[in-house]
Amino acid sequence: MVERGRPNGLSNTMERTRSAIVTAARDLADTGAEITMPAVAAHARVSEATAYRYFPDLLSLLRASVMAEDLVEVLRSATRGDDPVERIGQAAEVLGRAVLRRQGAVRAVVASTIAKPSASKNRPAHRFGLIEHALAPWSERCDPAHRAEVEQLVRGLALVISAESLFALTDLCGLTPDDAIVSLATTARQMTAAAVAAIPTAPAAD
Repeated sequence: MVERGRPNGLSNTMERTRSAIVTAARDLADTGAEITMPAVAAHARVSEATAYRYFPDLLSLLRASVMAEDLVEVLRSATRGDDPVERIGQAAEVLGRAVLRRQGAVRAVVASTIAKPSASKNRPAHRFGLIEHALAPWSERCDPAHRAEVEQLVRGLALVISAESLFALTDLCGLTPDDAIVSLATTARQMTAAAVAAIPTAPAAD
């Protein structure tokens, strides 16, 4: 009998099994190791078939277990002042550190959405929240006539402040993780500084 009040109608036993699978995925992600459904199932001490009954694919499991961190809140606690150049550099660092901390899981998400583009709508878009929060004190004062340029800056920054760019720098360019994050932050700052110099703004309110 399914108990009332359980999430999604799950019984106590089903909820414990689901929780064990989520915890196993989180534990493995925290090691930075490659994440696969068989590895998660083994760590949770359930069969792979059982894991798939609760989560139809690896992406849905990772979304439930390790991709829900509020990076904007992390950035909010780290940012000081309204300088968009410095704020965007901090945003790049926040994303970079989060990616490296659980890069096995992030690589699995990237791979799954590349292999199956239709799944990309389920992929977390942390970068856009970070970029918009970092730029907000400046972008809100930008001349509305230059809104297209602001939007182009956001799109450009989304290519830089990303897991894909970080992996390109470590995997293809041979940078250390720390140097890769510095490179991302430097490029993001340069792009933002150029836009700030080119786009007129209203004076900041006192």
